[in-house]
Amino acid sequence: MLKDNDVSVMDIDDQNSNGPDQISNPKFSINVLQLLRSSQMQHGLRHGDYIRYRRYCTARLRRLYKSLKFAHGRGKYTKKAVTTSTITEVRFLHLVLYTTERAWSHAMEKKMLTLQDGPNGRQRIPHW
Repeated sequence: MLKDNDVSVMDIDDQNSNGPDQISNPKFSINVLQLLRSSQMQHGLRHGDYIRYRRYCTARLRRLYKSLKFAHGRGKYTKKAVTTSTITEVRFLHLVLYTTERAWSHAMEKKMLTLQDGPNGRQRIPHW
């Protein structure tokens, strides 16, 4: 049990300390689990619909790119990297989260198709 004066493992170092390893960039905070669980439950995963959730993630990414003016343009696609110098607000971190969620839902969709068809089943091509 923790006493009032004990430090728990989850405590963060003092924010005012400016050690040599401290980065001068602003820090952002996201409640990742709450954000992802709420979007998963509202957009298809309550029923195990990975296709619907992947479509939501794709649309959400498109809206984030556009609102952050982080679009790729009409020419040849070149991926813009999200680095510490480009992050100016929390929504840049949402880009990374929703990109991984989209990839995860795609993998889970493929896994479900494999389990339904068996290991030697043919790959299905969706007809949207």
